Amino acid sequence: MVTHTPSEKSGFAELITGIFQDVRSLMRQEAQLFRDEVKLEVSKAGQAASGLGIGIGFVVVGGFFLLSMLVYGLQELTGLPLWVCYGLVGAILAGIGGMLIGRARTLAGSIQAMPRRTLYAVQEDAKWIKEHIMPKKTKTM
Repeated sequence: MVTHTPSEKSGFAELITGIFQDVRSLMRQEAQLFRDEVKLEVSKAGQAASGLGIGIGFVVVGGFFLLSMLVYGLQELTGLPLWVCYGLVGAILAGIGGMLIGRARTLAGSIQAMPRRTLYAVQEDAKWIKEHIMPKKTKTM
């Protein structure tokens, strides 16, 4: 029969308490990393949405002004029929709007729904805990 002295029991209890405190601290850090990554991705989504909105706004407002001003100016300078001038100005506006919308789509495509660094860190932590804390199975013959 093995007897334990009080100092051995308290040392073991302190070790277990320390491990649980470390795990709790690690989980808090992982949660903070998760929150930070989500904030970053939400910020990127907001930038993409605002870029898209600004692009659409430029297309609409620019279309109204340029259609009323440039069409008649182009017709005066070139002598082309009015319908041709409307077509040229409309094509230019559509091209500019398309470029702005394409840029916003590219930014939106870089948004990651899952916080990869947090996921990786949690997986590594779980692996470490499994290897170092959980009792190892012994082989029986």
